[in-house]
Amino acid sequence: MNRPPANKKDHVVLVALSDSRRRAYLDDQSLESDIRLLDNKSMLLKMPKATKAANSVEPPRYYRHLEFDGIGYEFDSHIRTELGDMLGQMFRHRRNGSLLRISSQRNHNPSLLTRLLVTEVDSLMVEMRCRLKAINVDYFDVRKFDMLNMLVQPKGVPKRRRDSPSGKSVSSTKELSQWLTNDLALLRGRGIGDDYLHFEFVYRDSLVLEHRVHLSVFHIFGSENRPDLVEFFTSLPRGRQNGSTLMNDCLKESFDFKSPTPAVVLFELPIAPDLKDSRRKILRMADVAYGCLDKARKMMSKSKPAYQSSTNLSKLSRSSGAGSSLRSVPDISLAHLRRTAKLSDEDYNGLACWYGRIDSKFAELKLAMEQHFVDLYQRKSLDLRSEIRSMNQDPSEENDESGGDGVRPQRPPRDLQSSSRIYSMLKKDFKKLETEAEATTYAPTLKVYIRTKNYELSEAEKVLKQREMENLRLGLIQYISASEPSISGD
Repeated sequence: MNRPPANKKDHVVLVALSDSRRRAYLDDQSLESDIRLLDNKSMLLKMPKATKAANSVEPPRYYRHLEFDGIGYEFDSHIRTELGDMLGQMFRHRRNGSLLRISSQRNHNPSLLTRLLVTEVDSLMVEMRCRLKAINVDYFDVRKFDMLNMLVQPKGVPKRRRDSPSGKSVSSTKELSQWLTNDLALLRGRGIGDDYLHFEFVYRDSLVLEHRVHLSVFHIFGSENRPDLVEFFTSLPRGRQNGSTLMNDCLKESFDFKSPTPAVVLFELPIAPDLKDSRRKILRMADVAYGCLDKARKMMSKSKPAYQSSTNLSKLSRSSGAGSSLRSVPDISLAHLRRTAKLSDEDYNGLACWYGRIDSKFAELKLAMEQHFVDLYQRKSLDLRSEIRSMNQDPSEENDESGGDGVRPQRPPRDLQSSSRIYSMLKKDFKKLETEAEATTYAPTLKVYIRTKNYELSEAEKVLKQREMENLRLGLIQYISASEPSISGD
């Protein structure tokens, strides 16, 4: 019942021609002289001009034949069918899926996601006689060594706690459509890396049984100059990566050939005349991806009997936990540690130790900072009250023979210098820890983590100052109001 069609490819590579004027350039000589579409799956790419022959006016026109699982516009029926088939596999066979959208520029047009996640999902729910219960969304800004969940507050969430509940939950595709159209563009405007959107669909079938499927959507930008992405695809037939980035670590889960899940790799091909170089580079990368995926698939099919039993065991273990409510978001807290080609168990323990040291020192420093500002503003409050009493004091009381000790009450015994000294010492210790971390082999990862902690301290300091200033203001108003009757009575 839950088996996908035997002849259906798990990983599909599509090339989508993208242009705001849509088909405006299809009949243009600028496109025809560069690429020629043969059908829905093949095209010719003109090679660089050869040296002109002595007896010819123009050099020979050489073309390279390229083949993919689909070529056309995003709104063409065969492109929409491939995307719809992936979603159908996910819901009908309860499998997780992935969409890689590879583009040369940041594009905030939500039409493709809206059509896929709203129109297609609604159609599947009607066809399968199911009812959608909830859609949980996470949106990560993926940098080189860090992942920032744009939907979780506060903004800087430590890696060790990024397996938190989803940042956004909606109950219908209508709400999801509104979020994609209105909120997503604003969030993406704050991002500086690639996009990683994770959708969890919770639905009930006709027997009122609850099911969950997960869709990972990656928007990878600057595709004409991404050697890390080329390295990722070329490493698939080898089964391991020589060098990886955090984005590649996330992508690995979508291209596990031993337990494959549906995945569509969509290369957006700009067709404007002035983007000829970008077009050629993207097509070369798409050709590499298509060839490497095909090679990896063939190699895996040949070696399938050797690991069939272990695969069955892994499927059994996954099915036994299918009822779990845990989401299948990649383990972001250990994203750096999944680079198996470089990190060992010793590295794992080393990073865990460093995270513990940083967290412990951060907690001490934050507590000392709070105590310092509480004492500082209490002292300011006492000084201001003393000045107010001096201004309102009867001059005759200044010559009081009792010595005047009763005029000004003693200040609390709390030592401001003590809390300030502790705070200053812990700041130096934290800075020293940062310097030590920069000298380790984990420096790139730890620098990002400490930078996040410093940002949290800066934000906490602003909040503390605002709170204590407000307390100071309210306290002075109350003190002056209480002193007015005695002043007027004199």
